[in-house]
Amino acid sequence: MEIEPVSTGDALARSRGLTDRDLSLLGYLDQHRVLTALQITRLLFGSTHHARHRLAALYHRGVLARFRREVWPGSQSWRYTLGHVGAAVHAAATDTPLPKPSAVTEKVLRLAHSPHTAHLLGVNEFFTVLTGHARTRPGCQLRTWTPEAVTADACGGIVRPDGYGEYSDPHGTIGFFYEHDTGTETLDTLTDKITKYAELARSGIRQPVLFGLPGPGRERNLHDAWARRWPTGPPVTVATTATGDTAVVTDPVWLPAGSHQRRTLTQLATPKRRHSPRREAA
Repeated sequence: MEIEPVSTGDALARSRGLTDRDLSLLGYLDQHRVLTALQITRLLFGSTHHARHRLAALYHRGVLARFRREVWPGSQSWRYTLGHVGAAVHAAATDTPLPKPSAVTEKVLRLAHSPHTAHLLGVNEFFTVLTGHARTRPGCQLRTWTPEAVTADACGGIVRPDGYGEYSDPHGTIGFFYEHDTGTETLDTLTDKITKYAELARSGIRQPVLFGLPGPGRERNLHDAWARRWPTGPPVTVATTATGDTAVVTDPVWLPAGSHQRRTLTQLATPKRRHSPRREAA
């Protein structure tokens, strides 16, 4: 892990010359906490080489912090988050209290050593792939990407999705909850989540629920568990993918519960939407 502490006097000097793209990156990191260089490239850059060069410069100015674990052979790619200068600049730009350097350091340490960070990066992988796909295709847009904490608040604590998104392509628009599964939870736990989403739907917030699964075996077993629980189909629209190729999440790789026909993302959209977690949060 590498953190570049700076004095208060240095912060203003080091924040000079930040571009609009840099400020957008600070906003992404404030909301979604940690991103890899590849994920940042999808969001904001045209090439990985250019992204890595700029990220290194921002790190050395204290705008970003970064960390990684050594693995054999070699090392992980850098994980980027807000550094002392970046956290202060974003707070000033959004009219929120300036964070203390010790608080920023604590956040970086927690991210670097938390077992939840890998799961968070998996969630961010899904949404950055959607964003990167939309950036290169006319008529496509990830209109909303809401992180776990904000989405949970909007859901009134009934259920805690890993994120909420709204995606559009020339064929339509879909709002959805996303659940990123790493295979550590039991099938019963995943099935019980659907029951909570059904409760949420009864409260007026009904959206398709998407599960990203680690492999086809897990997907097959989960659909079997759902079929046993609900022989006529789950109480909400739910679909899974386990392609292992995140570059095609907008293609027909989504398998709805009770179906043998995979669909594209926007084909999963419900006909009518009463409420949006984005509007509830607002």
